Amino acid sequence: MAADYRINLAKELTSSFEMRQRFYTGMHLYLGLCFALLVLVGYLATVNVISWMTNRNERRELVASASRIPGIDYSSFKDPDKLYRDLNAYSGQLASLRRSLAGRPQLLPVIHNLFLDLPESVSLQSLSAEDGKLLFGLVMPPASEEGGDPVRELRTAWESNKELMKRVASIRPLTGERQTTGTKSLFYVKFECILNK
Repeated sequence: MAADYRINLAKELTSSFEMRQRFYTGMHLYLGLCFALLVLVGYLATVNVISWMTNRNERRELVASASRIPGIDYSSFKDPDKLYRDLNAYSGQLASLRRSLAGRPQLLPVIHNLFLDLPESVSLQSLSAEDGKLLFGLVMPPASEEGGDPVRELRTAWESNKELMKRVASIRPLTGERQTTGTKSLFYVKFECILNK
C-alpha cells in the first residue's frame, strides 16, 4: 500500500491565531511586570546602600570626633550598651552630687559679701570653715575717739548688707587682742559667722 507522505501530523497540535495572540500578550505583560519588579528591587537596594554608606560615614565622623576627647578611645564603641550603662551611672552620680551640693551652704557669696567693702585700714588675717559657720580674723586699728570703733562699724555694714543677711544667721566677734608691729599698734579680732541652713 502506498504511503501518503503529504500527511501533516502536527496539524492538530498547532494553536490558533487567537490563542497565540493571548499567549504572547500574557507573556509581554509578565515580562513587563518582572521588569518593573526588577527596577523596584534595584531602586530599594540602591536606597539601602546609600543609607548604609551615609550611616557608616556618620559613624566614622562621630567616632573620630569622640576619640579626640581625652579618656575615650575607639574600644569604647565596641560595646555601645556598656557605654550607655556607664553614662546612665555617671548621670545618676552627677544628680546625686547636685542634690548633696544643693543642701550645703554656699560659702563664696558669703565670703564675697563679708569682705567686699572692708576699709583700707582693715585686713584679713585668717579664714576657716567649720560645720555651718565661718571663722575669720581681721587686723584693724584699735578703737579710739577720733577713729571710732572699727568692730562696730564693720558689724553695722554687714547687717545693712541684705544679700549677706539672707545667707547668715549671725556675725559676732569672739576674741580680740592687741598686737604691736614695730611702732604700730593693731587690734586682732576673731569673728564667728553662723550660716543659714
